[in-house]
Amino acid sequence: TTLTMTIIPTECKEEFVFVPSAFTPNGDGENDLLFVRSEIIEEMHFIVFNRWGQEVFDTRDQSVGWDGTFRGEELPADVFGWSLEIVCFDGGTLSMKGNVTLIR
Repeated sequence: TTLTMTIIPTECKEEFVFVPSAFTPNGDGENDLLFVRSEIIEEMHFIVFNRWGQEVFDTRDQSVGWDGTFRGEELPADVFGWSLEIVCFDGGTLSMKGNVTLIR
């Protein structure tokens, strides 16, 4: 048996990283957690801030998503800022910022 593998190099570009613009942590099993989605990330640091700049979520693990809480309390519907630092598999780095709307 022969196994043929094709390796497609992926460039370290923002277009290969997706952070949703909104999520609905209402417990219905759909869109309840905010995740960074990408196949190019080797290391990352994702931080979510409230409108006053207070850090409400922080992870370095792409498999850990934000559930819309802070210190065990549900946060109200609002727009939150985020910052993302990435080291890609090819050794490149990215710094990204954006906003996400928490919908209740």
